[in-house]
Amino acid sequence: MMYVTHEWNRLKRALPIAPFWYMERTLLQFGCDQGHFQTGCDMIVLGKKLMGPIVCATDCSNNAAAALKMANTLSEKLDSRLLVLHVFDLNVALLTPLSMTYAKMEKEAFEENRKKLVDFYKKHLGQIKDGTKLQLMVRENAMVNDAIIDVVTEFDASLVIMGTKGSNAFRNLVMGSNAKKMIQESPCPFLMVPPTTDKFSIEQIAYASDFEDTDIHAIDWLIKTMAGPDQAFVKIIHVSTLDWEKGEEQMRCFQKKLRHKVKYEKLGFELIYSDNVSSALEQCAKRREMDVLVMLERNNKSVLSPFAHKDFVKQMMSKTQLPLLSLNKNLFH
Repeated sequence: MMYVTHEWNRLKRALPIAPFWYMERTLLQFGCDQGHFQTGCDMIVLGKKLMGPIVCATDCSNNAAAALKMANTLSEKLDSRLLVLHVFDLNVALLTPLSMTYAKMEKEAFEENRKKLVDFYKKHLGQIKDGTKLQLMVRENAMVNDAIIDVVTEFDASLVIMGTKGSNAFRNLVMGSNAKKMIQESPCPFLMVPPTTDKFSIEQIAYASDFEDTDIHAIDWLIKTMAGPDQAFVKIIHVSTLDWEKGEEQMRCFQKKLRHKVKYEKLGFELIYSDNVSSALEQCAKRREMDVLVMLERNNKSVLSPFAHKDFVKQMMSKTQLPLLSLNKNLFH
């Protein structure tokens, strides 16, 4: 069993969000029987445990409450551990020979921010839940993104959730900047939740597709981790800048490839014709027919692709009032 555990940890590091069919097949190759796999602290049951911990990074402002509620709902639905993280910056530049020692200042800062986080959680979600499924943590780091990524790596998290706005104009700038950096740097899928969000169950998912093979792997992950457990409806949306006939042909080809590799009944497709992809998706989001919009951060260089702009997901984050799930294309290579 020690050999198997070692191989499982190696696999997780290599493929942090490996498609579940790959996990299952690999576990069988390692000789695990009866669909169980011992990892040292968790028992993974094939077909049931599909998500690792969920990290909710928060600044404890009222604008971050929606992200916390979304994280809490998803962790319960997906039976995942919830890690609520608050990162603060200890300004040591203010220390002088006559000031309190660094150790004392650090201890008081941690206690103050720990209380701030606990109060924030209780205000919006009530009493602290069972500690085996919830962990509130405070980290000191001037670089918020680095602290979040450290926690993701340490706990092998499968999803990061964050609000898109802070408590004031300066915090909005900081939160927006951090969110944009996380889109590019996050080692796992990243969900951004606007403060106006008032629905936290995900029943309708829209996936913006460019008809790439990577889209198929991303949709497979989406269905097996987030949509499948609650049988959410997944609509594949493509904004075409081509003529009607060519767009229809591309859609039919992609449908065939997707249905061959992904077995899921609640799939729909929508083809939109527009010269402005961002505007078309924004108008689609305004119809309020979806609970979350999923996009792949593609970093495309081809000028022929309507999703070519490397900051396309960042643009949509600032325009839509829907929760936006960003998947980095590199996660599926």
